[in-house]
Amino acid sequence: MAQQGLATIGLDVAVNSVSMNYVTDIGDIGGTPSELDATCMKDTMKKSVPGVQDTKAFEVSFLYDDSDTASDYRVLKALQEAGSIVPIAVTFPDGAVFASTGYVSVMINGAKVDELISAKLTINLQSEWVVTNPATT
Repeated sequence: MAQQGLATIGLDVAVNSVSMNYVTDIGDIGGTPSELDATCMKDTMKKSVPGVQDTKAFEVSFLYDDSDTASDYRVLKALQEAGSIVPIAVTFPDGAVFASTGYVSVMINGAKVDELISAKLTINLQSEWVVTNPATT
């Protein structure tokens, strides 16, 4: 029987096959198609058909740390500077994997008193999301 909801505990984000350590938030996976006007002179209401899917850049928020060569910020910054398209995979706790590819950009978010410093990863997607469904039992 299907679960009624799924906690985010255990969700994994991997960029260029390296799992991120301190993810706190991920953006939407997928997109909305543009609307192509299909209204004709005889129609009494406006009609549309789906066009190209508009997948905005995929964003991931994470806790900033640059103290180690394996820190999320340092690894992602190196990918940004390389300027190559890299794979991204989001694995959900139920085993579903959503994979795509894109260009990496990383920035440090503004900070306030009494809060953790955070950063944001932006992936400009270059391919559709491919879903690998979990094995059923």
